[in-house]
Amino acid sequence: MNLKQLREIWNRSGFRCKKSLGQNFLIDNNIKENILDALPLQGDSTVVEIGPGFGVMSFSLADRCTRLYALEKDKKICDIVKPSFDEKKNITLVNTDALLADLCDLTGGKRDIIVFGNIPYYISTPLIIRMIEQRGHVSSVYIVIQEELADRIVAPPGSRTYGSISCFVQFYTAAKKLFKIKKNSFYPRPGVESCLLELVMLESPSVRVKDEALMFSIIRKGFSERRKKIINPLSGKGFILAGREEWIRVFDACGIDFSCRAEELGLKDYAKLADMVLSVAKKKDRRKSG
Repeated sequence: MNLKQLREIWNRSGFRCKKSLGQNFLIDNNIKENILDALPLQGDSTVVEIGPGFGVMSFSLADRCTRLYALEKDKKICDIVKPSFDEKKNITLVNTDALLADLCDLTGGKRDIIVFGNIPYYISTPLIIRMIEQRGHVSSVYIVIQEELADRIVAPPGSRTYGSISCFVQFYTAAKKLFKIKKNSFYPRPGVESCLLELVMLESPSVRVKDEALMFSIIRKGFSERRKKIINPLSGKGFILAGREEWIRVFDACGIDFSCRAEELGLKDYAKLADMVLSVAKKKDRRKSG
């Protein structure tokens, strides 16, 4: 679908883009083919497409899989595309918010779902988190997102873009930027460059840790003041341990320099810290109960 065809649909239906929904529609057929080549589609694949819009990707995706579930939040778009989508027997169009959708219920308990989406930039992070939360049914995610966010997601420790979202995504997935997508590949033209991001769910997390929630609370706290030494935010009043001296002992026991900054530590380091903090907490509990 090119810009002329898109405008014809809009003129016939009286459609107008909603800035509140961050709508930017793909109009570059070369990029479309590149995306299709990147997705690991097979005849028996189940695909969930987030934000199908007017179907620029939908019909080609449906040709390459057993079942396509197209999740569209805009009721007006659903009304416009429903007749053509209904003609394709393996497409199920659902008027819903992907951030609220339960993919297990939606697909009847399917596993190894492949998710694709050209999504509004403002929901990119919560949508990625939502898909990871459903990793028991999702095998991989391919989304068109703002390149700046993709850089943060794939950033290694020590880089200026590495942060808590990098740690969270890399803990559960193998993340990779596949290729850039220029602004003029969309209409309306967005104000930022985009790329296709690949997230392949790992069979088990990338590092072993006894308490994932504890580790991520340490990570978030550490990055809350990323310009400072990590010991400063962690030793703030009321955060897990008694104070600075106790945190220093934890760092020393892990063989980690407490004067480093949050971005200098990898997931293995954070797992060590979390396990040591858990050990300290259990010893305290035993002393209290004794």
